[in-house]
Amino acid sequence: MAHPELKRLAHGGRASAFGPSVTFAATVVLAFGVLGLGAATMPKDLALATISALFFAFAALVALTAWCLNSRQGRTLSYWDVAGALTLFGIFAGTLVDSDQLVRLVDSQLFTH
Repeated sequence: MAHPELKRLAHGGRASAFGPSVTFAATVVLAFGVLGLGAATMPKDLALATISALFFAFAALVALTAWCLNSRQGRTLSYWDVAGALTLFGIFAGTLVDSDQLVRLVDSQLFTH
């Protein structure tokens, strides 16, 4: 059984109002940090594919959190909204990847190691 304080926070308590906003900001900052590191160390298309997959993974984790908390706060930002935005970011990053170039990059990495 969940602790009563955690239940209060998960179902509309004062601190939970900032949860989705903080989650969104943290995931976006982390993803752009990975993008900056990836752009310096990887080819552009591989870095974009990595960021796309990272946004999808973040979206899945946030959606799982929303489902477990069963949180829908009406007019405020919810975890479901954050999961949707992260999914869109993943789709946008994925559309920037040149698929032919990505196949060549992955193919060359598999056969050189």
